[in-house]
Amino acid sequence: MLSPLLFDIRFPQGPLSLWVQAIWSAQIPMDQQGVTRRLVADAGSGILFNLGEPIRVDQEVWNDPVIFQSTNRQAHIIHLPTGANLIGVRFQPGMGGLLQTELAALEGNIGSWQSSEFIQSLLVQLKSILSVEERINLLDKAFDHVTSGSAYDHDPVVKAVELLQQSSRVDLLDSLPLSQRQIERQFQTRLSMSPKYFQRLRRVRAVLLALKMEENHVKLAELAVEYGFSDQAHMTRECQLIAGITPKRFMKSRFLR
Repeated sequence: MLSPLLFDIRFPQGPLSLWVQAIWSAQIPMDQQGVTRRLVADAGSGILFNLGEPIRVDQEVWNDPVIFQSTNRQAHIIHLPTGANLIGVRFQPGMGGLLQTELAALEGNIGSWQSSEFIQSLLVQLKSILSVEERINLLDKAFDHVTSGSAYDHDPVVKAVELLQQSSRVDLLDSLPLSQRQIERQFQTRLSMSPKYFQRLRRVRAVLLALKMEENHVKLAELAVEYGFSDQAHMTRECQLIAGITPKRFMKSRFLR
């Protein structure tokens, strides 16, 4: 059965990819029923422009035109009603708050996204554009421009995130020019979590993405070993804790859609 959700996504290339992992659009036509989806945590933050009906995340109604999504530590349930019309920017782990601080210094405001002249200008322009592709192009060019003067290629948090996404070994962070305590402090400040929790979160996310993409029957015990869990029970506990769903239930929900 075809989903009523119209979803488009672009993964930026080049320098912007250091800051932004994705620019996306989600719409529910007026002649379709709303949908409910599970958002698996990715340790990133984001900014959402709501150009349509209010949406619900968990039990909270979001109706502001501009919403900053703080660092995602656990899964959330989102309901998009008929007439939902969203477009958003998903930042790389640890980069959303950093950009917010830089914009605040540049504009001389108190630091909220809602009060940013840059963000408010984008909101006005997005409201006048009907094409999803043109909206995504606008955000791509705007954020590429606003981040072009910032050099964070050698930022220790960026390097730590890269290392932890490539391996389950937290001890790889010893290669960075910072002490363990400094790295912990940077992660808590920028990501609101420890490096170890970040690694756990990304591993759970990787497992669920693998289950989502897998067309054939998957042996969960083998999957657990492949992704660095001690056994299937360990993987099940971690998925339940961080994503709010077990691998078996996730597979069943995938087949029911």
